[in-house]
Amino acid sequence: MSEFKTFFNLYLKYFLCLIILLAVIYIFYRNSFILGLIIGTIASAVSSFVWHHNLLRAINSDALYVSSGMGIRFLIAIMACLFWVRYPDTFNIVGIALGLMLTYVMIIIHGVNSLKK
Repeated sequence: MSEFKTFFNLYLKYFLCLIILLAVIYIFYRNSFILGLIIGTIASAVSSFVWHHNLLRAINSDALYVSSGMGIRFLIAIMACLFWVRYPDTFNIVGIALGLMLTYVMIIIHGVNSLKK
């Protein structure tokens, strides 16, 4: 449970705030780009949890081969894009792509903040 708590403190609370903010904006504007961004952000949050879990497992492991979870993260991105394939008028692919990139932006921000300390 402490692994999830660590993940929540580092990343998930920011993802949840962003998802709630985007949901409120979507209620008022009903834009397909915002809806795509919500789907991409949710997929990005799940993807970052997979990344964080595999990172902690790699840190605690003595094995030579360490999994980064790339296959699972790739499948998460495909699942998010399948929303656009199935409903192209409802979801915007650019919004989904930007939402999926949020994981990497948050990793870079966390890394820069860690270097400053």
